[in-house]
This record gives sequence, structure tokens and C-alpha cells, in this order.
Amino acid sequence: MKWEDKDYAEKTLKKLLIGSQLDGIKFGVDSEALFAYFMHYSNREPDLLWLNIEVRKIVLLDRLENIDLFAGSRLPEIDEDAAIKLLLENRREKVIDVQLGNVSPHLFITLESGKVLCVNWEDEDYECWQVGDGLGYTGREWLIIAVPGNEISFFL
Repeated sequence: MKWEDKDYAEKTLKKLLIGSQLDGIKFGVDSEALFAYFMHYSNREPDLLWLNIEVRKIVLLDRLENIDLFAGSRLPEIDEDAAIKLLLENRREKVIDVQLGNVSPHLFITLESGKVLCVNWEDEDYECWQVGDGLGYTGREWLIIAVPGNEISFFL
């Protein structure tokens, strides 16, 4: 992953997500995908954001310091029920920080409770996650994607 791409994507993710709260779940186009919705309950645009998790290698860490333990680890893919439970248990939590991994575009979303939602990027064939705005799958104005090849892409 290029440092300048990581830096730009991370700054954009912070601008979009910090202050929003985990607000809902939507089932994806197939049983592998799952959407987590984030909402800004203020006069902030964009107000509706989503995280599409296509490869369900996600975990919730109890604190930010454990990111080093996570980075580079090979997480097993969890089933749909476990992913839904993980998100539901943290509903309405506000986002206070967002980071990307240093080598791979692992996504770390720190919640107000101190817990960190981690979405692993460890797949050479699939886009593991995307963050966008609006109701569609392509984003209205913002779309950031962890793409195969250990890279990050953005369409703004």
C-alpha cells in the first residue's frame, strides 16, 4: 500500500466517520456481505454512511493498544450470525477515531467505549471492505475500498 494513498484515505475516513454512530445493519447482496450503517445525528453532511464488509474477517478488540496484536494476524472468517451479533452489541456507539493498518489496509474503527472494530484485509481475490455514503452500493460522493493486491482505492 502506498503511503500517500493510506494517508489520504485515512484522513478522509476520519472526516467522514468520526462523530457518527453505529446505527443499523443491512444484509448484503449475498450471504457473504453485510452492511453496517453509521449516522451523524447533527447537521453534518454526509449524514448517512455505510461500511460494506464483504469478507467477514472482523473482530472487536477491547482497547486500541491491542491493534499491534491484530495487525498481520490471520483471522478466520466468522459466520453471518456472529457478525450481526458483534455489530448489534455495539449499536449506537459513537466513532471517535479511524485508522488504517501500516502495511495492509486493515480498518480500525475506535468506538466511544474504547472498543475497536477491526476489519481485516487479508484476501487476494476480493475487496474486503468499502466505506461510502448514501443509499447505494457505489457511494453518492464518497467511496473508499480495500482492493486486492494490498492496496486502497478511493473515488471522491
